[in-house]
Amino acid sequence: MIPRVLALTFAFALVGVTAQAQRPGEPDPKNNTSAAVPCRSADDCPVLTLDDVRRRVLRTSPSARANRLEDQRAAAEVLNARGGFEPALVSGYEYKTQGGKDKLNVLRSGVRWPFDLPASPTLKVDYRRGLGSSIDPSVKTSRVGETRFGLSFSPLGGFRTDKSRAALDKAQLAPRRADALQARKRNQLLLKASKAYWDWVKARRSLDVSHDLLQLAERRQALVTKEARAGEIPAVDSIDAARTTADRQATLEKARRTAREKRIRLATFLWAEDGSPASFRYAAPDPDLPASVDTLRRAEAVELARTRRPMLQVMDLKRQKTQIEQRLAQERLRPKVKLEAQAVSYTDSPLNISDVKVGVEVDQPFFFRTQRSNVERAEIDLRDLELKQKVARRTVRADIESALAALSQARRRAQSAQRNEQLTQKLRRAEQRRFEQGEGTLFVLNKREQSLAKARKQSIAARISALKAYATYQWATGTIGDPYVSAESRNETGGLGGD
Repeated sequence: MIPRVLALTFAFALVGVTAQAQRPGEPDPKNNTSAAVPCRSADDCPVLTLDDVRRRVLRTSPSARANRLEDQRAAAEVLNARGGFEPALVSGYEYKTQGGKDKLNVLRSGVRWPFDLPASPTLKVDYRRGLGSSIDPSVKTSRVGETRFGLSFSPLGGFRTDKSRAALDKAQLAPRRADALQARKRNQLLLKASKAYWDWVKARRSLDVSHDLLQLAERRQALVTKEARAGEIPAVDSIDAARTTADRQATLEKARRTAREKRIRLATFLWAEDGSPASFRYAAPDPDLPASVDTLRRAEAVELARTRRPMLQVMDLKRQKTQIEQRLAQERLRPKVKLEAQAVSYTDSPLNISDVKVGVEVDQPFFFRTQRSNVERAEIDLRDLELKQKVARRTVRADIESALAALSQARRRAQSAQRNEQLTQKLRRAEQRRFEQGEGTLFVLNKREQSLAKARKQSIAARISALKAYATYQWATGTIGDPYVSAESRNETGGLGGD
């Protein structure tokens, strides 16, 4: 009998020390749950919404800023292609003496101006003066020199396109391609940020559930310990209450670690206006189910994606670029004949024309092997792109159907989880009343509470899955960035404010 009393006394003392170390009003600093949840509500910190995250990502993220450089690259490409049709100054001077006399004294200066027109015309203005005792007769002129005005063109080739015009045509596709590339990168960035945001919300909400469950266990432990000391209940109940508190504390620590990891992941998408990493202290919202997509909208979504999905736009522009290369290769199958006519003036007045110079130049391979190879290569590339476009359209349709299936399944799962949470809440309340009336046991009550916490977490996870599926659906249709594109453009001129 004495050993049993000593054992009970030791148990009461142990439980009493544990209860004093974990009173509800005085939490242990090592297990301070408020430190794990610095922003539990809007009273502590501002609520961070998905719209806030997306706008801030597009405005301040280095990835988004680098993405906007595509416009400048496209403008530089167009400028480079237009350089093929700008006038060029061609000048040179050569001088050599021998025995104090001019042996060679040649000056040449002129302008060549190609035009973006069929037959590849080029305007030429040229001044020449060739003096000296050892000068080539074809270069030798009088001291006044001679002035030439002329035009060269290719009558058999260059009507549909030529090298410079093809380069300009391809460069003019660059702005549209830049827009498509920006949209593709922007949509991918928004999808990643959205998923990171919902993962953070899920972790924070799950952390709140674990926190509430621990607080309930701590309050019950204090009450059970008090009753055990008074001899109203067996001492083993107080030990079981302490064990439950320790178990829920471990669960809270795991949830706290997960929430911290998700917060760090989401913080990588958020930056300050000056480009430095932004501080992160926000409260998570209570997620609601997204709107459902009916059958009619599903059919419209596929058609919308075919015109809005950046991947398809990029492939279509690449096909147009390949068609330009195909036309150029077909033009080069024709003989390259170049005609040139010049009016020559030998006097001080350039308009005093006294001679005419004409010339013809033919450059024709015997078998056109290189040219035919280029045509075949362009046709192969074009056929390859057409086949890839078919696969891409099928992939886009599959992306939409997959996202819609995931959204529909997640909504049904969330509704079932919500119903399960409501029923589990009723069971927990009924068991609480039975326990208070002395008909139930602490073990069964703890099980009911654990089941309720599990049901709450399942409901949160189901709602988050639906919201992530809806973000994927927006990405699949190419519309995830629509509400933010105009705001992003205004930011370049300083029209968008801070958070």
